[in-house]
Amino acid sequence: MNKKVLIGGFSGLCITGVGMCVFTLFFSSGNLWDSFVLLYTEKKLGALISIGSLPNLPFFFYLLRQQRYATANGLVGVLIALVGVVALLKAI
Repeated sequence: MNKKVLIGGFSGLCITGVGMCVFTLFFSSGNLWDSFVLLYTEKKLGALISIGSLPNLPFFFYLLRQQRYATANGLVGVLIALVGVVALLKAI
């Protein structure tokens, strides 16, 4: 596996995590962990993951503009894996 692909995957996970935390802290009155547990019990954690991954979109187009295709490939791979996680959460 290429190092640049791994960098793209790691950055995609980090950006998604930060997006989830910022969205949760902005719209929730409780602390972060309790909000995640509440969203899981209400079966809305998949929606939070989807919203949290939206900041990856401008980063993806930035990578394409800079012609860093391997890093963009890693980012897309992580986003496809997140789609699988969201589908799994919907099925449970």
